Amino acid sequence: VMPKIAYHTLGCKVNQYETEKIRQFLEMAGFQTVPFSSRADAYVINTCSVTSVADSKSRAAVRKAIKLNPDAYVVVTGCYADIEPAQIRAIEGVDLVISHDEKESIPERLAARFSSNTQHPTSETRPRTRTRAVVKVQDGCDQFCAYCVIPYARVGRTSRPINDVIDELKSLADFGYKEIVLAGIRLGSYEDGDIHLPGLIDKAARIDGIDRIRLSSIEPWEVNDELLNVMLQPKVCRHLHIPLQSGDSSVLERMNRPYSGDDYRKIIENVRSKIDGIGITTDVIAGFPGETDAEFNNTCAMINDVDFSRLHVFRYSPRPRTKAAGMPDQVDDQTKKQRAEKLAESGKNAMARFASLQIGKTLDVLVETASGTPKQLTGLTDNYVGVSFEGESSLKGKIIPVEIMEVGSDGSAVGAVMPSSTL
Repeated sequence: VMPKIAYHTLGCKVNQYETEKIRQFLEMAGFQTVPFSSRADAYVINTCSVTSVADSKSRAAVRKAIKLNPDAYVVVTGCYADIEPAQIRAIEGVDLVISHDEKESIPERLAARFSSNTQHPTSETRPRTRTRAVVKVQDGCDQFCAYCVIPYARVGRTSRPINDVIDELKSLADFGYKEIVLAGIRLGSYEDGDIHLPGLIDKAARIDGIDRIRLSSIEPWEVNDELLNVMLQPKVCRHLHIPLQSGDSSVLERMNRPYSGDDYRKIIENVRSKIDGIGITTDVIAGFPGETDAEFNNTCAMINDVDFSRLHVFRYSPRPRTKAAGMPDQVDDQTKKQRAEKLAESGKNAMARFASLQIGKTLDVLVETASGTPKQLTGLTDNYVGVSFEGESSLKGKIIPVEIMEVGSDGSAVGAVMPSSTL
């Protein structure tokens, strides 16, 4: 009998990538992947610790697995497992807590645990039909922003050898992936010898079969002209996720972010001057310790000035070991909530405003989902606008031209397939 295994991933694209690698190995070793909501013989929970909400979601996922099958073998890894291993070990039913630097041993350890009932590895396992693949090229951070616990979990910065990355990209292209997302905890710091991120993108763009290259989050100080020039290649998506965190210079200084509000504006102006129609998305923290009304208003003004196309809003939550946790003038929960709601509202408006700029244009959309009758398809444009339109479900996984007609109530775009693409 094939042992059944279920996975649950919280947090960033790097975590998603790491879970996917474990899953592929274990499927080759004869494990059967089942949904996380079902009874399994083993569960792997890849946790996140970016906020206290992420911590509690991580604990909840562990408890859910144990409840689904109290006899299951439960493995917990990820940033929360790295930072608070004792808290996880204290949950009755957890069998294994694995730190980041041992993550690669998870497949072997599980295979050994179930060795009597697994088959011999099959030579090749297909990744699940996904339209885009995330590829981790860099790990770790040493910036130590005052609010962030990640440098304690993913210590130091490392980059994968370029040949290793290119080999993986080629095999993903062979599997039929159309879009790849280059991901890292500090993506912009990628380096292998004298090759940096722009050089990696340039090499990736030459691979046949990959039609789109997207970048995950990149820090403002790592967005330079060399990067923007390589982004002008047709395969590279016109989208950057550049975390802002605050639009106020004194808050940024307290956060240990190495730029001012004016620096950030100039970086964005430079990006827009080089890449026409680019979508710029960002992260913002509401209620960082000591944030005054005036400082918060500077963030709101920045958001209105910059014309982001999407906002990820986080309420500040104190993380153990970080500098901000011990700062005076912690903002009360009610104020944080109000500020976060105001930012979320700005984010919704920004999304609709950016989508409305696309009306009348014909943009290439990677079709990701198909549901209902008549078939409603959804996907993303290269500049990161969600689009829904009617079409055949056979278009899923393809990149097709879609004319943008209007903006829906949720801020995403509504379009129509161009007649040529139905051929």
